Amino acid sequence: MKKLFSSKMLFALIGLFVLSSLAAKEMKSGDELLIIAHITAKAEYKDELIKACEKVVEGTRREAGNISYDLYADTSDPLKFTIVERWKSQDAINIHNETSHFKEFVKAIDGKAALDVRTMKQKL
Repeated sequence: MKKLFSSKMLFALIGLFVLSSLAAKEMKSGDELLIIAHITAKAEYKDELIKACEKVVEGTRREAGNISYDLYADTSDPLKFTIVERWKSQDAINIHNETSHFKEFVKAIDGKAALDVRTMKQKL
């Protein structure tokens, strides 16, 4: 019978599998949080809202505790937008909420849009 793997090669493959499994577990940290913010702009403020969103996205992506921060436009309603945020921890979100770019964003959209914000924690 022909040998497909040497014992050294098999050991190396098992080691790679174990390391990749550990890395995957580390990436799914129990502290990581996801925020989904649905924004519906009032028609007369749409352009102003887009500029405010672009500014907060730019500033937030530079924060150490932010993993990702992306703005999406609804494909069927030009007044609806969604910001999808991934954070390393609740502490990172708390720090973000105190930044000048976030406070300016909140002020800029006040009374100009409806918001539905949900915070989620990964279970699997």
